[in-house]
Formats: sequence, structure tokens, C-alpha cells
Amino acid sequence: MIRWLYDHYILTSVISLYYLVLIGYGTLQVFENPDSLTAPAAAAYATLMGLPAAVAGILKWRFDRDKPDS
Repeated sequence: MIRWLYDHYILTSVISLYYLVLIGYGTLQVFENPDSLTAPAAAAYATLMGLPAAVAGILKWRFDRDKPDS
């Protein structure tokens, strides 16, 4: 699976962009109308905030793989 992801370079960027769009949309939904925020929605938003770490990990892995061996 990792090799397939490495061979399809654009997919790494698409996944990272998708995660960032999800974070932006989730933030908009939470702060647009805070009066209607429920406990499950807050839990989902807290889970969504874990995506930046996933994006950073994916990009770090990708850039480390692209560096030439010295």
C-alpha cells in the first residue's frame, strides 16, 4: 500500500488537501452557530483536529522519500 501511494505522487497532495478542506469546513460549521453545538458535534470536531498531525506525517514521509541519499 505504501509503495502504491509513493508511486502515485499526486495522491499524497490530494489527500493532504482533502484533510485541510475538511478541517476548514468543520471549523466553519462549529463556529458559525455555536448555540446549536452538541456533545457529539464537539467530539467529532475534536477528532477532526487530529487531521493536521496526519497531514504533517504524510508530507514528512513524502519529502523524506524524495531526498536523494547522500
